[in-house]
Amino acid sequence: MIRGNVENVAACQDALRRWLARRCHQALVPWLREVSREKHLPFGRTLVKMQKTRWASWSQHRTMSLNMKLLFLPPELVRYVLVHELCHTVHMNHSREFWRFLAANEPGYIELDRWTRVS
Repeated sequence: MIRGNVENVAACQDALRRWLARRCHQALVPWLREVSREKHLPFGRTLVKMQKTRWASWSQHRTMSLNMKLLFLPPELVRYVLVHELCHTVHMNHSREFWRFLAANEPGYIELDRWTRVS
């Protein structure tokens, strides 16, 4: 439940952002763990952010950052984003080897990738 002064726009935005971050953690982090185990691609920590240009990202410090906006995508696109980012645990770039590795882990990635670019 969210409570507060509904006349204070900044406070409302902050409360909604915190709620969305909690919801993202509840829904997406367990899913990420499940896909990680399924694909045998371990990761370290998870952060939830409101990124402007990325659905998710992977850092060299083994941290997965998930965009809260993923909650609003269809499940098949979210799963693709999770697999895509987990593949970066092996290839930290978008080299030819990365795309081959992604194809082995997500055979229908081309169409899914196209959708993530327009969503």
